[in-house]
Amino acid sequence: MNRNNSKVLILGGGMAGITAALALSRLNIAVTLIEKSASLGGMVRHFCCKATDVCQQCGVCLLNDSLQALGKADNIEVHLQTEVTDLTMDDKKFLYTFSRPGGGGEGRAEALLLATGFTPFRAEDKPQYRYGLFPNVITGLDLEKQLRETGAALRPSDHAPPASMAFIQCVGSRDLHLNHPYCSQVCCAYALRMANLIQHKRPQTEITFFYMDLQTFGKDFPLFLEQAEKRIRFIRTIPGEIQKGENDQVLVTFQDDSGTSSRKEAFDLAVLSIGIRPGTGLEFFMEKLGVPLNEDGFLDPGKENLSSKGIFLAGTVRGPKDIARSITEACRTAEEMAAYLKAGSL
Repeated sequence: MNRNNSKVLILGGGMAGITAALALSRLNIAVTLIEKSASLGGMVRHFCCKATDVCQQCGVCLLNDSLQALGKADNIEVHLQTEVTDLTMDDKKFLYTFSRPGGGGEGRAEALLLATGFTPFRAEDKPQYRYGLFPNVITGLDLEKQLRETGAALRPSDHAPPASMAFIQCVGSRDLHLNHPYCSQVCCAYALRMANLIQHKRPQTEITFFYMDLQTFGKDFPLFLEQAEKRIRFIRTIPGEIQKGENDQVLVTFQDDSGTSSRKEAFDLAVLSIGIRPGTGLEFFMEKLGVPLNEDGFLDPGKENLSSKGIFLAGTVRGPKDIARSITEACRTAEEMAAYLKAGSL
């Protein structure tokens, strides 16, 4: 059986996990990084760069830089397609077993970082928007992948560029009917940046942005929004449903400006800005380590001082946040872990 011994065990190979691993590596702290999927990068590896003629500070390009640095770090051991099957604490040491194709193993570490990320909201759980039934209703994640792979927004029904697009915000967020009352914080940013990119590439595209409230992002957001309002139609309402239109168009039903009556409008493509949901398997950490979940289902230490036990959290495992905040939090957490390890060796 394989045996791994390192100072730090990191579960999750997304942006937060990779960033923390690199920060610890620079402090000469040995790291074992375990990722369930076959690739590092988490959800970020599916996102597109949103630069136009200038960088839009979406943070996506930082992943490639981090992966290159990771490949050069000789004190970071990476295990892909690997899942921790048991995890216990014994005399301030973390003992774990893991499985992967071709075998498994066990290991021990002196500190643990949980950075297992998030799960995208299932658009099917908002059946009134007909995702999965109408080909030209897609999610923001679908559009991210499409732009990353093809460089253009295309209608799935005929692979033609849409003349008109509707972005619908807060799909799965701020929704009391679904018991998801919180804001996912990232949806406005990724949707507006993609809309901006699409119009930069194809200025004749007519884009309508349906929203509840606009969440600011970046220090240049006021200028960004001022420029976007010249090209994008903003309607402050959340559509009620989507119906089938002619020629594979979609009919979006929404309240008019007065809020007293509804209207329908046809679009070539509707984009559902899906939010952030807690990642899978968080109950495992609650059961094995006593890490509590908050009312929204994310890991949350609350008043408990987990770091005194050598347990640390970073990234969206503890709640919605964008790439920049995940990176900042991971760097700060790595410093806290280094201080914990140093204190334990005295």
